[in-house]
Amino acid sequence: MSLGQSVHYEILGRRGNNWRILEVIPDRKNAVAAAEQLWGSRKYQGVRVVKESYDKATNEFASIEIYSRGANRKTSKYDQSGTISPCLTPDDLYTTAGRRSIWELLHNTLADWMITPTELLHNLDHYYKLYNAGTKLQNAVQRTAVAFENEQDSIQERMRKIQKVIDTALEIMKQNQPKVPSLEMGRLKPVIADMGEIKNRRFLLTAAIADYLKPAVTLGDKFGRIVAFLSAERPTWVLEILDQFLSELLMHEGVLVQLMGDKEQRDVFMEEVAHLQVGQVNMMGETERSPRFSDEVLRLNGFLSEGLLPQTARVLYDRLKTEIEAAKPINDRGLVEQLRALNRLLQALDALHKDSADVDTMYEALASRAGRLINSQVVGEMLYELKNPVDQVNALLDLEQVTIGMANKRMVANFILPILSRPEYESVFMGLDSHPIKRMNDLVKLQARVYEADLTEMHKRKIAERLDLFCRTILDNTQVLKKIHAMNISLQDKAKKILSMMADGYFTEGDCLNRAEHQVRVYMKQPGFTSGLIAGADRGQAEKILLDFKQLLERSGFVKVPEPTPATSEEEDVSSEGANADEAAPEGDEGDTPDADEDQASEPSPEAPQEQAKD
Repeated sequence: MSLGQSVHYEILGRRGNNWRILEVIPDRKNAVAAAEQLWGSRKYQGVRVVKESYDKATNEFASIEIYSRGANRKTSKYDQSGTISPCLTPDDLYTTAGRRSIWELLHNTLADWMITPTELLHNLDHYYKLYNAGTKLQNAVQRTAVAFENEQDSIQERMRKIQKVIDTALEIMKQNQPKVPSLEMGRLKPVIADMGEIKNRRFLLTAAIADYLKPAVTLGDKFGRIVAFLSAERPTWVLEILDQFLSELLMHEGVLVQLMGDKEQRDVFMEEVAHLQVGQVNMMGETERSPRFSDEVLRLNGFLSEGLLPQTARVLYDRLKTEIEAAKPINDRGLVEQLRALNRLLQALDALHKDSADVDTMYEALASRAGRLINSQVVGEMLYELKNPVDQVNALLDLEQVTIGMANKRMVANFILPILSRPEYESVFMGLDSHPIKRMNDLVKLQARVYEADLTEMHKRKIAERLDLFCRTILDNTQVLKKIHAMNISLQDKAKKILSMMADGYFTEGDCLNRAEHQVRVYMKQPGFTSGLIAGADRGQAEKILLDFKQLLERSGFVKVPEPTPATSEEEDVSSEGANADEAAPEGDEGDTPDADEDQASEPSPEAPQEQAKD
């Protein structure tokens, strides 16, 4: 390890979707031991130890995971393999996995013909159209055979078996064709009643609905016809069939857009899909001019809210994930607004889903999408438009606030320190381009934002130290503390001036703030400091003066003091040389006198804060 490199180990714990830094330990062995203990406590869903290092020579940070428990997220019930499932029997063709495989194999054809896998499997006209469409069916069979891992059979033998399954399914359609009831009048209830408990009622009703959809001109028309059939009075098996049709119609990309309305910004569309997926679009309110959602959407939403359309919910979940991953702008309002939109979506998902596993999958997709948005070129272009380095750092901190994913946050943080280290920017950070005292306030605000950011402790410490170095340089150049000490005013007023500057944010945490606190501490240790605050004041005035000074101490962050107890008039006479002076000047410090040059170079003793607390 080079002498310019510093290292520590951060222990992180996961609750829900977010990892939080629990402890920072300088020693690897102790860090791993502490992590094991935390994991054994079962308070966290995951525990990690990350080695964080910083190379001073290159201003580069590095993060390496050295320990991990429970980092893998649970699988959502909506997760699908996305692979082709070989159908070895006719029944396999009609399963959810079988129909999904048909969609994967014949997606473009089904989209062009505006039909679904269920329609293809329950209508002879659709099958014959596919059979006569060149090599489409043969290619689908071949792709399935190749995907079917069976070392005992050749690809040709697998193709023969799959074709036999298709031929058997065709015979089933032919045999049942005369028995399929008519839904020409769009009345579902009497058809269901006529079927009673016959064995193949599910197939016959599905075929009847497939025939009923054939005259529809658009996919939206088909969707509307199925939604109209939804009723709480339907038997469970009928709702399952309707759910099947709705879910497959929604796999056609344009149906959902038509249903929800074409949105100018994709982030609005994604939030609406997220709410619809769990049946909560009714909570999104109405637009000013017209209802936000159609009766058709609200009807569908009601059944989704009751959990009666699980296949439709799954397709909507997949569609939302696809929209997140799509290589399209989230909106047209720039990088930060796109990331902010992803954050809003994550917050919505957190609120909408009871099962954390459902959000975990989306979190990974959102973090991946955020990572694609944040890259050197995009960030470089954003910073190039901002000529002032203070504005650049603020912009990066704005970016960090809305960035999803720890790795992405680290990437943003890695842009900050090089800005603070560039020689051409030093004059700006030291206030040579403007009023230096104002720049001190800018540095304090930047440092506060860094501490609030969700960065590694290494990043926070190094950036904060650099900001404090600039503030300390300004303090040396301007000699602010020396000038205050040279003023022809009382010690009490000098202390108040410095405390006011501390309260208003002019000293960064670190050596800069320590110098200001030290000079105030020296003033307050002088004999008669407290009595001097209330000299010449009556009891009421004294109470107010002491209370105001206490509040100033608290606002400055200097010290928290107990409620003041004003002295009586007789006690005031004594306090001018007695008790209050003794309190303000702890034993052994009565002889201290403020010296501006010494104040700016000296560090307060470790006991000083305790001494001041007694004051």
